[in-house]
Amino acid sequence: MKLQYVLISGAIIGYSTILDLVRRIVFPLLTKISEKRGWDLPARQRFPYSIRDHRNRSVVWIHAASLGEAKLLFKFLEILEQRHPEDLYLLTAATRNGVKYLESRDEKSVCATGFLPLDTIPLVSGIVDHFRVTRVWLLETELWPSMLWTCRRKGIPVGIVNARIEEKSFSNYKRFRGVLKFLFGCFDVVLAQNETYAQRFAELGVKTENIHIVGNLKSHIMIKRPPRNEWLALRKGLNISDNQPVITAGCVHAPEGRTLRVCLDILKENKMNCKLIVVPRHLHEVPDLLRQLGENTLHLRDITTSRKWDICVIEKIGILDEMYKIADAAIVGGTFDSTGGHNVWDPAKFGIPVFFGPDYHTQIDGCEKLITAGVGFKAEEPRDLAALILRVMKTEAKKFVNAQLLFQETINKRQAVLEPLIP
Repeated sequence: MKLQYVLISGAIIGYSTILDLVRRIVFPLLTKISEKRGWDLPARQRFPYSIRDHRNRSVVWIHAASLGEAKLLFKFLEILEQRHPEDLYLLTAATRNGVKYLESRDEKSVCATGFLPLDTIPLVSGIVDHFRVTRVWLLETELWPSMLWTCRRKGIPVGIVNARIEEKSFSNYKRFRGVLKFLFGCFDVVLAQNETYAQRFAELGVKTENIHIVGNLKSHIMIKRPPRNEWLALRKGLNISDNQPVITAGCVHAPEGRTLRVCLDILKENKMNCKLIVVPRHLHEVPDLLRQLGENTLHLRDITTSRKWDICVIEKIGILDEMYKIADAAIVGGTFDSTGGHNVWDPAKFGIPVFFGPDYHTQIDGCEKLITAGVGFKAEEPRDLAALILRVMKTEAKKFVNAQLLFQETINKRQAVLEPLIP
């Protein structure tokens, strides 16, 4: 066992040393091309940016990969804040959009945000020592050898939330089972999405008593309306009156613009004087989306305006949650084209009706749960979408409210089961 420890440690130190040499010798030669291609090499060699004083406080490091995981990170952060309100949190991501999203949020419990550093022992160890990290949480499958080795050597427990290992990755990992078993020894809790993923982590060396099957974290939500003062401030910023019905269409793709415009026009014809906020999935699609939505569409780059409008497109990253907060209903993008849909739980957590198109193959479980509960609604085409909105928000509004109250009670009880599993 001691020989195995020496060999594995030597391999990881060698891996780290090579990366460190690349950082010191090669990276300076790539400065210009890094700036041009957006590799952010300098930022990946610095400590995350400190937001507030972390001295004399317990700091927990949470790492996510890209924008999607960064959004999920804040859902998990809410649970951690309830469980450990005295802690501060260091947040990192691996992609530029992920980091931008982390930086766009203003959470009082967050002490620093930034890029995950290049996976070298000196950089990781420096961050751990500087922030006096007491625990690390990883989202899904963010497994970095130097990071895990450093945590094991320093006795810092590591947990994985929304844990998953896909079949292809599992096949590759099995080739390095000896190394992974050594590294996975520092995992004191793995919150797996399903039985298959749980079994894979067990086969790779995580103790079975440390693995818990809790489902996909995306569906773990506390359903509640936003504070009224926050709701009013966001509406005032967008020049929306208190009693004005608002529909937010989130993660919309350019081809879906026409569907939304036809739907809005039908709602207007039926005397439903509502506003439609459109948040695009990809910013580079905004010009095409504006053309699809047609005339009189207001183009904003922030969530404030003094102009009057009925439909607007907001070209800004990280504002989807705020736009769902002020909505009376939501339309989930990606479901009226072949994309397959985006996270339906993002709007559902605010207790509003959620509408989506027929193509939700990437969100089957979530969409079906919402439909069964009577709080989610599938539309085949624009006219069907408009008819559903009119029915749910006007003619059968009381029916939706009753369904929502029952659904909220069920979901919030399930959320309470997860918290005790978090050390």
